[in-house]
Amino acid sequence: MTTAEQLQWLIQLYQWDCQLAEQVQRLEAYPLRLQALQALRQQIQQKLEEAHQAWRTTRQKREEKELQVAKLEQQIEHLQSAARQAKSNREYTETLLKIEDVRHRIRQMEDELLEWMEREDKAFQAWKALEAEAQAQLRDLDRQVAQVQQEQRDLEAQVQRLRAERDAFAQRLPRTLLQMYERIAQNRGGMALAEVRDQVCGACHVQLRPRLYQSLLMMEDLVVCENCQRILFLPEWAQSVTVTE
Repeated sequence: MTTAEQLQWLIQLYQWDCQLAEQVQRLEAYPLRLQALQALRQQIQQKLEEAHQAWRTTRQKREEKELQVAKLEQQIEHLQSAARQAKSNREYTETLLKIEDVRHRIRQMEDELLEWMEREDKAFQAWKALEAEAQAQLRDLDRQVAQVQQEQRDLEAQVQRLRAERDAFAQRLPRTLLQMYERIAQNRGGMALAEVRDQVCGACHVQLRPRLYQSLLMMEDLVVCENCQRILFLPEWAQSVTVTE
């Protein structure tokens, strides 16, 4: 097998690996996309829970004010009963003053109660409005998650198919040539070849010595980069790869 034929095989295998690496890189992004959607879901749910809690808090305050008013009204009933049983004008007058003082406190408390009722109503309306909006957002998120998961499954199937086709093609290479390729790929992040442009290695960006570049042009033997040890090829060779059967 000539050097040109060896390079033809290796370049096509390299193209398989580049395509696979690109698809695997895309595939690795899907968990992050799903995590981002899940984080968004949690944010929406947290805001909804905060709005719900704000309504529950105002409701609790309103109920506390109502209870305080009820207690004061009971206190008035007790004072009125005491006034009816007063044994002197002085005792009667003092009881009436106490009743008036409690009524004054009730009026203040009722003003506060009215304010908390308004706050409760606003908080309730805000919660319900956010709930409707959140439900729409969550439904949209569910659609996005389903779409991303389907894309992920499709891409996983595509990667499996490409890997099977790549491995089947690799088995057609001469054993020693394939072993050389895979050894370099294992040591160089999966990429055993490097394209040379303007006499520079496209992988490590080191300038080739003129003699080494001349050997590459002569195609008398496979040429490896003196720095990164990848097999070198020219871009025009990759544009017209024809594998010899």
